[in-house]
Amino acid sequence: MRTKPELKCTKDYSLFELHELNRPLHEDPVLFASMKKHGFLPSCAIQVATNGNGKLKVIRGHHRLDTAKRLGLLVWYIVDNAATDLYEHEGCRTAWTKADFAVSRAAAGDKDIQAILDFQRKHGLTLGAAASLLGGESAGSSNKVQTIASGTFRLAKDLSHAKRVVDVTDRCRTLGVEFATATAFVSAISMLLYIPEFDPAVFIHRVTLNKAKLNRRSTATDFLDEIEALYNYTAKKPLPLAFKAREASKQRKACIRPSRATSAAASAA
Repeated sequence: MRTKPELKCTKDYSLFELHELNRPLHEDPVLFASMKKHGFLPSCAIQVATNGNGKLKVIRGHHRLDTAKRLGLLVWYIVDNAATDLYEHEGCRTAWTKADFAVSRAAAGDKDIQAILDFQRKHGLTLGAAASLLGGESAGSSNKVQTIASGTFRLAKDLSHAKRVVDVTDRCRTLGVEFATATAFVSAISMLLYIPEFDPAVFIHRVTLNKAKLNRRSTATDFLDEIEALYNYTAKKPLPLAFKAREASKQRKACIRPSRATSAAASAA
């Protein structure tokens, strides 16, 4: 039978230990200022669980505990040994970012998510772009990053597209293109690599000779036009790369929607 949680308080900080899978501690000036002014409010008690060695493991509230220790405040806490997953507690809270979930799940031994973080660091990408590419989708897709929090992300079997994308963006970085790893630029390159008319070697050659003609843009669509202009610079027969990339993107999305609808119908049946 589950015992009723009880609100307690202490100044013995040695009673507590941090959960090994929780996100790393970081500076929170707003929290620090609030607790310095109002103290540790009982209504904001941390949740802990007994771990069998005399310590209380912090499930929720490790930033509040850390701030209380720094300010020398009384700590309010509730012992609750309910058998629930750490991520179930935090999944509905805005405090955890996708990056927090990624770091935590990688630390818990999730090899697929560790691969995302390694790929992200190596190629300077955003977490979303890295997850989308390694998940087998275009860099601009937001589907795969959503699966990081739920722990359902899986590496795609075919990573050839991901490799082709970073081959281009890495080379652009080497050539001094400052926005080579920006999400919009990476997404545009990803879209272009789906069409046969786009030759990455030709594009890299154009960047090498005329980097100054490649300007920063805020969206993938705008980058498509920018890349097309540079790609066709001095070309005898200009290619409608942006149009073809957009059309190919529409076709991929049209293929994905029916398959998902079919899956949903099958689940309902």
